Amino acid sequence: MIRRVLAVAVLAAATLAVIPAAAQAVPACPVGYLCNTQYFSDSARTNLVGVRTEFCDRSVSTWGRLSGYITWSSSPCND
Repeated sequence: MIRRVLAVAVLAAATLAVIPAAAQAVPACPVGYLCNTQYFSDSARTNLVGVRTEFCDRSVSTWGRLSGYITWSSSPCND
């Protein structure tokens, strides 16, 4: 009986450990702005794993993994 309880507890803990945190929504980049989204693997935002940049001409550049914890910034374009 004790083994069953322990097995259920271990399975429950393992299930909770692999459920990802809720995905963060990236704000839409407004027309006339340059927008930069940085993706981190940790909530302290110390391990950068990817970047997505949307330029003033609406072209996009990406590298790395585009999921995880984010920081987002925007700057007005100079016409």
